[in-house]
Amino acid sequence: MLGADELRSLWVAVAVVVLCCARCVLQVQYNHGAVDIDNNEFAEFEDVDDIVEHDDDFEQSTTEQVTLASGADNAANIPSEEYEDEFLNDDDEFERPERRRETEKGEPQPPQPLKFADVPAHFRSNWASYQVEAIVLLLLAVYMINYVLGRSRNQAIAYSWFNDVANLLQQQFTLVGDDGTSEEPTEGHLVKETDANYSIWCSGRAGCQGMLIQLKLQKRQDLISVVMGLVRARQDKAVIRIDVDPNEMDSFVLAFGKRKSFTKAVKEMTDLSKFTVERKGVERFGLPSSMAVFAEISEAATAIIDPAVQAVVRRYESAIDYFHFSDQYSGPKPPEGETYTRLPETSRVLIFSINMSNDAAETDALMRTVFYCLEKIRRYRLSREGKLKADKKRQSEQEAFLKTTHQARQEAAQARREEKTRKRKQRLLEEEDPEKQRRLEKLEMKRDSKMRQPKMKQLKVK
Repeated sequence: MLGADELRSLWVAVAVVVLCCARCVLQVQYNHGAVDIDNNEFAEFEDVDDIVEHDDDFEQSTTEQVTLASGADNAANIPSEEYEDEFLNDDDEFERPERRRETEKGEPQPPQPLKFADVPAHFRSNWASYQVEAIVLLLLAVYMINYVLGRSRNQAIAYSWFNDVANLLQQQFTLVGDDGTSEEPTEGHLVKETDANYSIWCSGRAGCQGMLIQLKLQKRQDLISVVMGLVRARQDKAVIRIDVDPNEMDSFVLAFGKRKSFTKAVKEMTDLSKFTVERKGVERFGLPSSMAVFAEISEAATAIIDPAVQAVVRRYESAIDYFHFSDQYSGPKPPEGETYTRLPETSRVLIFSINMSNDAAETDALMRTVFYCLEKIRRYRLSREGKLKADKKRQSEQEAFLKTTHQARQEAAQARREEKTRKRKQRLLEEEDPEKQRRLEKLEMKRDSKMRQPKMKQLKVK
């Protein structure tokens, strides 16, 4: 690669060569008498006195030639007056502009100085012109560095938390950390979903179908999220979901957690908004005042939140986000303006949302509380009055749902019938065999006549 000085020298040499070549070409044209100052691109580089002298010689020789030609024509007396007029007109038409220039020209003018276009200053000599580009490159560099460091830090946090709970998980489950892609079961895999989300799947335990742990970390790899986190702090969370076997949990819905964050989540969850109400006086449940309890049946809340759970909640209050136990879990509510046309599928789940920390003792205590609640719910059964109340509540909710969606289901059924009718008529039109077409027409007419007949009940008289 050539340097900037070498490139500049090369361009200057090329310009000099081009000018020399142009000078030679002009000299050749002058020698043949074919130079026109008005149409000459290099006229401003030439000497005006030389051009004027050459023009005077050329005009004098031209005048002499015209005079000799006129004398010869007059002596011969060949052309008529008509041809003489045409000759004069042609002479006026092709009169050279140099004649007018000779009459209008006065004293010779000095040559005009050459004007060169302004060339931008070199990059190394004018850094101020590239401030915007420098700022953009700096921001890109900062973003890339933050991405690499944030991704590495999230990965380190996820693996550190997994190592703290790996021994306890292996004691509770047969298979811990299956990647879900291998044909043979594998263990010890922390599945990376995104740069900020990791998951752990565990299976092989009595009373539950499996357990899924989702590590929802801060988006440290995103510079914008880091800046937003300075305004509104967020914490790394571990969301633990246990799918309980159908016969291992009774019919009740219970949830408790931090009042500020959990109250909004209750309105978004279908089962919590339909079956639970907020229980006042959390002190009688042995929970801190910053907690809120949403329960369907009070006796279930009193039985599940026993002194062992109360002690852990009071000790690690800042680490607990919410606990959610439900036999009617169907996820969040549908978006506004949308409704279900049929009852959503429900499942019996236990959901624990806790804040991650570097304290291994705290993490171990919270995970042991998770399995303690699982065993407690497996053994617990509602009283007869509580069971009747829960079943009645579920029956009323089902009837209310069917009533609100009756019109939507009718419209869906009508749309299905119209689609079947359209397909039958389309088949009738596409049939090429006349015999089959007549048979299909008869069936269609019979079906239409049956639909038009009034529906009456037949009673048998004995």
